[in-house]
Amino acid sequence: MKRAIEKCWRDSASLIVLAKRNMDGLSSGNTGDSNYDILLQTRTLDASFSNGVVFPGGVKEEADASERWLHLLGSFGFDQSDFETLHRVGSPITPIFADNPIKRHIALRITAIRETFEELGLLICSSKHKTSKIDYWANFISDIDLKYWQKRVSENPSELFNLCKEYNCYPDIWNLHYWSNWLSPVLLPKRFDTAFFICALENKPTHIKANSEVHKVEWASPQDTLERNKRGEVELYPPQSYELNRLSFFKDIEKLNNFARERSSYGDELFYPVRVRAKDGIVFLLPGDHLYPSDVDLNSTTVRKEDKTIISLRETGQTLHRFETDFKKSVIVRQNYVPKNHINMGDQVIPAIIKTHKQN
Repeated sequence: MKRAIEKCWRDSASLIVLAKRNMDGLSSGNTGDSNYDILLQTRTLDASFSNGVVFPGGVKEEADASERWLHLLGSFGFDQSDFETLHRVGSPITPIFADNPIKRHIALRITAIRETFEELGLLICSSKHKTSKIDYWANFISDIDLKYWQKRVSENPSELFNLCKEYNCYPDIWNLHYWSNWLSPVLLPKRFDTAFFICALENKPTHIKANSEVHKVEWASPQDTLERNKRGEVELYPPQSYELNRLSFFKDIEKLNNFARERSSYGDELFYPVRVRAKDGIVFLLPGDHLYPSDVDLNSTTVRKEDKTIISLRETGQTLHRFETDFKKSVIVRQNYVPKNHINMGDQVIPAIIKTHKQN
């Protein structure tokens, strides 16, 4: 896959926050026999990803890549060998991690942590020295002046560093595990190349405080969110719909967290949907589909056209990995698709109500 000569998108990071379900059963709807919930937010109409249910996250800022973070992490006992665990040599490198994968992994994890704090007041940070970290649950700091620091960090991303210095803590980047990478299609007015990370909390925080871009915050299981989406009660963008389906294959939070941790440093392919116009709708091809081009121009506005229906484009025996929509209903189709170093969800045609961005 080639990288576009001129990058026409913004790098960003999103955090999938899992929390072990409390025994009091406080969770919306059907839990699907899983023992965890995911932190979800619905954006306001004038925010990016408007009115859609999404994971917290946002655009990478220069402050997220400051060398000061390496010194801060070093003061808690972490060194180059710990940084190198974030990316295994020889693993796939997508454009968002190009040039210096290790530093990019550090910076994008800090982006995900910062944006989660800005939007929801949840600070995924730790005050534990490296020698004291004995488990794989992500840590969060709650005993802070939340309103004051949330405002400061939202106005100036570099204030996250000052917050960490003030409370003697650091971004808990080693308990954020790289999960996937999605790039917005070229025809959208705003494009984002987003690294998705996942972390697991042993207990649900009780101090969530949404900012002005967030209309609603909730904890819900993947199964319940997908069922509500099918009923038209919530709207999901393609990456969120796909990832919630993928997460739903794990019922146990510790098994999911261990899987995410073990695969994190091996990298992943870029999920860039390639648009095909059929006679009765649109097909968005994903990597691995037999029609997916071998050499993708990430900035090309050319739309492939096929004189076939959506169904007739599903060739028997071929590998299918795609979204399909006839503008009335949408489905995720997988057939003979075996992902590299990720969850194999088998052959499925999954109904979904997929929210798309307005296009130019």
